[in-house]
Amino acid sequence: MKKGILLLFTLIAFSACTSTKIYTRLKCHICLAQSDGILLLPLPWDAGFSKLSPGEQADLELQVLDILRDKGFTKVELYDRMEHELFSAGITDPNDPEQRAKVNSSLGYPYFLGITLGDTRNSEEWDYRTEQELYEMNPPAPDMEISATIRVALIETATGNIVSDNAIITKISDWGTRDNDGGVNFWNFGSVSQAIRKATSKGVTNMVKDCGC
Repeated sequence: MKKGILLLFTLIAFSACTSTKIYTRLKCHICLAQSDGILLLPLPWDAGFSKLSPGEQADLELQVLDILRDKGFTKVELYDRMEHELFSAGITDPNDPEQRAKVNSSLGYPYFLGITLGDTRNSEEWDYRTEQELYEMNPPAPDMEISATIRVALIETATGNIVSDNAIITKISDWGTRDNDGGVNFWNFGSVSQAIRKATSKGVTNMVKDCGC
């Protein structure tokens, strides 16, 4: 019986509808080559990512690097992992224009990749409406959507100019199952972190495509 319930919950979770929309803030106007160096700015630098645990943030950073490498980029790294190289080049403050320019001239990374987390929305996992409530729509069907909004920006290290900028919104909808009494159980076993991962994957992939030569 327990196995059957677990299987049902698993099927419901995978059946939930996930949708992603990308909104262009600035269309990419450079030709990004696979040999171009890209430094991913650490996610903890953005206060929005405090919604995720340190482990989840590290996993998401690794996901971004893996996507870029899978797309054929040969020189991608996390800013924090370049601590020795940055210090040796006299780079301690990437917000300083002269130091930031050295990221390209001294280390050969012409681009920063910045990812920030905007609005998120969580939901209860379960709700229920009786047959009569569904007929009368009083109360209405529950709104149990989960969502996350991120921003993916590619920044020139030499100038500090943003060359590609997109907002990505991922939504995970709930799923309804009717019972023997005619009522409907509403489920949503998605999570905000799941929506963030999906939005990040779509956003980075879109950036690579939009900036392709």
